[in-house]
Amino acid sequence: MSSRAFDWQCQPEAEKWLYRLLEEFKEKNRTIAQLESELLRKSSTRLFDWIDHFTVKASASVERELEHHGFEPEVIMPAYRLFSHPGAKFPSVLVREQASRHPLGLALKVESVADFLMVHRLSRIIEGSPFSPYRRCLIAQESDVALLCVERRGSRSLDPIFQTHKEIGDYLEALERLQTRPRDSMSQTLQLIEELVVTLGKNSAAWALLEVERKYWQSRNSAAQAQKDRQDSMGMGWANHDHHTFCSSRTHFVQLVRLFETLGFHCRERYYAGEKAGWGAQIMENPVCGLVVFLDVDLASNELEIDFAHHPLSERPILGTVGLWCALHGDSILEAGMHHLEAQFDFDRLTSDLSSINVEMMDPFSHFSYLKQAFTKAEIWPVDPKRIATLLQQGLITHAQADQFLQQGAVGSHLENLQRNEGYKGFRRCERYYQKNRSAHSTIVD
Repeated sequence: MSSRAFDWQCQPEAEKWLYRLLEEFKEKNRTIAQLESELLRKSSTRLFDWIDHFTVKASASVERELEHHGFEPEVIMPAYRLFSHPGAKFPSVLVREQASRHPLGLALKVESVADFLMVHRLSRIIEGSPFSPYRRCLIAQESDVALLCVERRGSRSLDPIFQTHKEIGDYLEALERLQTRPRDSMSQTLQLIEELVVTLGKNSAAWALLEVERKYWQSRNSAAQAQKDRQDSMGMGWANHDHHTFCSSRTHFVQLVRLFETLGFHCRERYYAGEKAGWGAQIMENPVCGLVVFLDVDLASNELEIDFAHHPLSERPILGTVGLWCALHGDSILEAGMHHLEAQFDFDRLTSDLSSINVEMMDPFSHFSYLKQAFTKAEIWPVDPKRIATLLQQGLITHAQADQFLQQGAVGSHLENLQRNEGYKGFRRCERYYQKNRSAHSTIVD
C-alpha cells in the first residue's frame, strides 16, 4: 500500500542532463575523473551518488533546462539560487548569478572533511568550525572547475557555519549521551531526544541520533564493518546512506513515530507487504537533513485503513516476523539496533567485491533498470535464553523453535546493497523473500 501522493517516477532525461554536467567537469578537472575511478575500485561506489551539489553559471538556457527537467528553486539568495528536484533523488544544482565564493564545479558529501584530507594526504583549509552543521573544503581546481568536499550535520546551508565553543561542546555531549544511553527504556529514550532537541534543534539532534545508530548497528554487523573500512580508505564514511531501517514492536510503534516527528521527520508513503507477510512500514523523511527512515511493524490486513503511525496498536496473540525479531532481540531503537542500513553502490561491483572478501549477498529482491536491492547474508545473533523462555511460556514460539534459537541464534542485521538509476526515489516490497526466509525468522524489509 502506498500513498498516491508518493507515486515516484523515473526521471531519465533529468539524470542524463546531470551526467552531462559531470562529464563536462571531469574533462576540465582530472582530479574528478581520477577520484571516480578510485571510488569504484576501492569502495564499489559511483561518484554520482556522492555528489551533494553542482554549481553552474546562471544563463537563460540553464534556467530552461532546470525547469524542463522538473527542478524547482529551494533557496533564493542575491548571489545564487539552489534548485532541487522534488520528485527524484538527485544532487542539487546551485545556479551562480555572479562571481562569488561558490566556485563552478561539484561538491562531494563526506562524513568528515578532515578524514578525506588525511586519507588523500592533502593539506587544505576547511571552512566552518569542527562538528558544525556545514563545512566545506576546496580540494582541487583546474580550468576554472572546482572539486569540493562538504560535511553536513542537519543543514541545507551552502555557506560554512562557524559555531561557538559551547555549541560545539553541546553537539559532542549529545553524541556521548546517545552512545551511552540506557537501551531498555522507551520513555527514557523519548525524554533524551526531547532534551537534545531543546539543546541542539531538531535537525542537529536528528543527525546526531542516526550518526550514533549507524555506529551501534555497525558494531554488530561484520559486513558493515568490512564495507565501512573500504569507504574509509577513500575518506568518505557513510555519506552514501540511503535509509535507516528500524524494526518496532506494536507496543512501541506510535512512540517510535513520535520520536522521529520530534526530530523533524514527516510521514511519507506507507507499505504493506501482504497478508501472508503480515508486516507494514511507515517511511519518514527529514528533508533538511536528507535522512530517511523505514519503521517496520507487524500489521493485520484490517489495520491498513487506519493511521497506524499515530493510532495505538494493540497486542496480538501471534507474532509476525517483525514482532518476532523484536521479541528475540529487542526493538531497533532500544537493545537491537537497526535491522539494516541501505546505502548506494554500484550494485554488481559491490556484490563481486564483497564476495572476494567472503561477504556474500543474498539474491536480489529488486532487479530493475531503475532500482536494484539485495541484502548481505544475515548476521546471526545469539538470543538471551530469558527471552526464549518468555516466548515459549506465552505460546508465541514452539519448543522446536526455542531449541533452534538457543543452539543456533537468530537472524539479526544486514547491510543492504542499493543502486538507484534515473532518480527513482521509491522502494519495492519484497514479499517473496519474506516467504523464502520465514524459516530463518528473517525480517525482509525495504
